[in-house]
Amino acid sequence: MLNFAKLRNALLGSGVLLLFVVGCAQQPTPTPTPAATPLPPVGMAAGGTTRAAGKVVPVGATNLSFAVSGRVQNLAVAEGDQVEAGTLLIALENAAASASVAQAQAALLRVQAQLDELHAGPRAQEIAVAQALLEVAQAHLAQLSEEARPGDLAAAQAELDAAQARFDALYSEPDDVAVTAAWASVQQAQAALDRLLHPATASEVAAAEAQVQSAQAEVDLLKAGARDEEIAAAEAAVAEAQATLTHAEADLAMSQLLAPFAGTVTAIEVNSGEMVQVGQVVLTIADLSHMQVETTDLSERDVVRVAAGQPVVVFVKALNRETPGRVARVSPQATVIGGDVVYTVVIDLDEQPPDLRWGMSVEVEIQD
Repeated sequence: MLNFAKLRNALLGSGVLLLFVVGCAQQPTPTPTPAATPLPPVGMAAGGTTRAAGKVVPVGATNLSFAVSGRVQNLAVAEGDQVEAGTLLIALENAAASASVAQAQAALLRVQAQLDELHAGPRAQEIAVAQALLEVAQAHLAQLSEEARPGDLAAAQAELDAAQARFDALYSEPDDVAVTAAWASVQQAQAALDRLLHPATASEVAAAEAQVQSAQAEVDLLKAGARDEEIAAAEAAVAEAQATLTHAEADLAMSQLLAPFAGTVTAIEVNSGEMVQVGQVVLTIADLSHMQVETTDLSERDVVRVAAGQPVVVFVKALNRETPGRVARVSPQATVIGGDVVYTVVIDLDEQPPDLRWGMSVEVEIQD
């Protein structure tokens, strides 16, 4: 016997299936999905250009520090000052170094003067004095060597008697000056007579002869001029004094910070009276008259397409303007920023916008 309930359920199921098949047959044919087009590499723009971010930097900038420690005595500049090369920027206390320089200068002047005298030779006055001393020594030797004659003895005795008589006549006078002079005449006359009565001994004659020889040698030495050895020794003394002065000046220079080039003081990190240590950055100076651009995120994948001389368009964000330029150089060494390997590319600008400032952000487009 036919089971109507089962038949009904079968027909209902077949109907549902039939409706599902018919519905599916009525759906439109789907459109094929196109394959994804690969995106350009990072930094690669349309038209074969390479893009990167960067910043404006001066062509010349340096952080300055001292090679010695000390206390700041003179802060000679302020931030924003424009200075010439060699301008004093900061000076440390340097009283001891300054004194050493002064002493070295005086020593050099002294030995230089001695060398100049040797080169110039003796003055005429020096030779004249030496010649006079020689004549005195010769006269003394002649006096000692000469034998007394009878007439000389009588004359010497007569001179003594006369001097004694003058003294005796003035002794009671109140004029002390005249009495003293008369007594001196007596002493001289007595000495002259004694020399005649008592001839010089052999040792006295020998001493007088030695004095003559010494005086003659002095005259000969002055007339001959300085010996080569003396000049060489004097020149060595001058060289040594110059070296001492150079060393003292170098010590003084280390306490003074001078501008290495013309530029603008952009930062000062110390105040007057503060202590600074060796190597501590105390001041920054930069040449702000000529700015350039350095990239900050050019990856290792893109640097292979960059070479010196390529044209560049630089967009300065703060000024909202473009400036042309060219690649000046590519850093040979990479840096790692946030795990990315990047290379710095330096770009020279063809023109310097008047409001361009150090540190401004830029976007660069390097033409291949």
